[in-house]
Amino acid sequence: MTKSKRNGFTLVELLFVLAILSILLALTMPLTISTVSNQQENQFFNTFQFDVLYTQNLSLGSKDYIRIIFNQEDYTILNGTTQEIIATRELPPGWRIDKRNLNSISFNRNGSIRQAGTISVFTGRSTYKIIFPIGKGRGYIEKE
Repeated sequence: MTKSKRNGFTLVELLFVLAILSILLALTMPLTISTVSNQQENQFFNTFQFDVLYTQNLSLGSKDYIRIIFNQEDYTILNGTTQEIIATRELPPGWRIDKRNLNSISFNRNGSIRQAGTISVFTGRSTYKIIFPIGKGRGYIEKE
């Protein structure tokens, strides 16, 4: 009597393992997309906060009129005195800005905001309000 050695897996075993792997991948894909969207939102708002701080710092003790101007799909940091564009930041695809009552952000020589107001940012998944209150240096971001 000779015993035959069995090497490898049967087709049914391979199909079973592939079915389990495909189910696991299908379950983790939406989590990955959600994580990427969250990171994109965090990165955009961190960059925006740094741009506001940068604008405020350029305005301190300066005669130049530095401001952030909002458009539907981007915002621009502009030196209003020389009309030089310092930076332009585009919104991610599908996002939009509702300026509400604030067309631009600028600071006086003391670092205080010139005009208080609110801006809404729609990301497709969430809505954020960026609020610049009277008497404060910079604004804050609220998720609705």
